[in-house]
Amino acid sequence: MDQQPTFHIIQRLRFLSACLLSLVACNTFASNQFPLPENHQSTYSITKYGTEVGQIKNDFQYHDQQIIYTSKAIATGVTAFFLKEIITETSHLYWPDDNTLEVPQQISYRLRHKKNKKKDQEIYFVWSDVNHVDISSSYKNKSATLTSDKTVWSSQLLPILMSSYLLHNDKITDGSFLIANKNNLENYNFTLEGHEPIELNGKILSCLKFKIIKQDSSRFTYAWLSKNHYYLPLKMEQYKDNELNASIMLKQFKLLK
Repeated sequence: MDQQPTFHIIQRLRFLSACLLSLVACNTFASNQFPLPENHQSTYSITKYGTEVGQIKNDFQYHDQQIIYTSKAIATGVTAFFLKEIITETSHLYWPDDNTLEVPQQISYRLRHKKNKKKDQEIYFVWSDVNHVDISSSYKNKSATLTSDKTVWSSQLLPILMSSYLLHNDKITDGSFLIANKNNLENYNFTLEGHEPIELNGKILSCLKFKIIKQDSSRFTYAWLSKNHYYLPLKMEQYKDNELNASIMLKQFKLLK
């Protein structure tokens, strides 16, 4: 079995997991310019060559002006006999409920491997004002200091960001996000490809199909976002050199009280 490339797909797709939600409502504490899904836990399957190779479990919670979002990726099925790795991500954001900020400010991001610790990553964000951030990053035992006058996010948050953009303005057909990742700042661009239906739990749902591309990369992702589900993707597919690598689909979703 192609062990490392298979689990590499799990790593590449980990940031997609948060978006495969259904039956969610906008958080009443969220800004009108940045709606949030309700606090939830969710499970998603990762498929390669028609076979499930992994699952991602997410926990998203917003309490006391803090957003904590955790994702855990594990191998499943036959793959689990060869790979015992567990990958855990955590994003921590600050967002006061007094409307002093239009969007949350990221405080930290951590990526942890149970075994392959050389690929661990840590990022810390220090905001001097609304539009200026100093970033301390470490990856593969190397450190970097970055600065930006634009809002910067972790890659784990990409699906939530797209959802919020469309909830704020459903006429958007393209946009971009600045992402801190692996000691670099990277631009991710998304473009509306059209309208396509997706089957979920025996129902056919109308979706907007977006293409997400990291600048200067041969990889891209298609995301199907459901208007009936607050523009949160129901399905995502990752491609490299125009060939399908893997897909991810919602399995379970639970709102938290």
